[in-house]
Amino acid sequence: MREQKKQPELRFKGFTDDWEQSKLGNLVEIKDSARISNIYWQEDGIPYLRSSDLVDYTASGALFISKQTYNTFSSKTGSPKKGDVLFTSGGTIGIPTLKKDDSLIYVQGGSILYAKTSNSVKLDGRFLVNYFYNSRIKIYIKNSSVGGTIKHFTLMPAKKMPIIFPKKKEQQKIGEFFQKFDEAITLQQRKLELLKKLKQGYLQQMFPTKDKVIPQLRFSIFNGDWEQSTLGDELDLLKDGTHGTHQDVDEGIYLLSAKNIKNGKINIDKLTDRKISSDEYNSIHKNFSLKKGDVLLTIVGSIGETAIIENPAGITFQRSVAYLRPNNKLVSEFLFTIMNGQQFQSELKKRQVVSAQPGIYLNDLSVISISIPIDEEQQKIGEFFQKLDQAITIQQSKLDKLKNIKQAYLQKLFP
Repeated sequence: MREQKKQPELRFKGFTDDWEQSKLGNLVEIKDSARISNIYWQEDGIPYLRSSDLVDYTASGALFISKQTYNTFSSKTGSPKKGDVLFTSGGTIGIPTLKKDDSLIYVQGGSILYAKTSNSVKLDGRFLVNYFYNSRIKIYIKNSSVGGTIKHFTLMPAKKMPIIFPKKKEQQKIGEFFQKFDEAITLQQRKLELLKKLKQGYLQQMFPTKDKVIPQLRFSIFNGDWEQSTLGDELDLLKDGTHGTHQDVDEGIYLLSAKNIKNGKINIDKLTDRKISSDEYNSIHKNFSLKKGDVLLTIVGSIGETAIIENPAGITFQRSVAYLRPNNKLVSEFLFTIMNGQQFQSELKKRQVVSAQPGIYLNDLSVISISIPIDEEQQKIGEFFQKLDQAITIQQSKLDKLKNIKQAYLQKLFP
């Protein structure tokens, strides 16, 4: 590894000393733990954390052990205390979190390591958590991990991990600064999750459940039973996209696949997506072309992602995507909302064919039952969920902006 700069690009006022360089194990004790057999797991008690339980600066587990089991293992290996830094050493490696309270936990050996920053005179826990996001450290962890399909970052390379650090007072200042960022990110994340849960709640209540003809929750101006039908009966067109191999061109029609449809949107990445010539497109679509209002559904691989065509110019899709064109009785926005509901998504899962890549046949898609109100109620429902989706998009944008700002500071406040 190349010698690091010993001073960051951006510093807080009053700090001028060069940063020191060392190895993590020379500054703080690194601890591993034991693996506890599943015969000791239970539904409540002391949390027993695995690598999958460390997400977004928090530690919340689904497995527990008894106080007696905790005492037995903790007396032999120790356990994390308030102020220690936990980091994943198996699975997705290098995700850190700071233990912020005095609650008892035990961590799975080989899955999570932890640094005893709680009693370190040289290293601040909040500083170390953010140091794990340094690009050099990410590269070091990746190159030092061993194993085949599942990699592990073991105790010895963890102790040898290079670290460059300032005096503890500056560490604490940096840690406090990023703690405020993390609190803001957590707040925005919770708001986003709340909006998504709100949407799912409305999706469950504003559509009739199985064998019912009216929904549990409804706009007060509407009454009357919803009509029972099947998806295929309400579509003028149900067709998958282009087949076979195609010659890529630099300028032409974007040939997109299921991976380009996510969270209700069509994402075009010009650096990776293929294009076909206009002549080839016209040959394929002699009797068919996309129209505004067509609803798209991924039917191969990642099944169940949806989007509405707003501007059909310059795009076509591979056969991993189905086109659904509503007839005069079905409003596009309402169909899009139905397809994002739990009931419809469950029906897709029931009908999918499992092979090298999961898929669903169009004939199986066309017989899925749907309930339909009058046009005006469909439009009202579609508009309601459009506004919810817009609020979710805005909230996601706020969260992404905060994360990007934090990442920029991480690059400038560390050498």
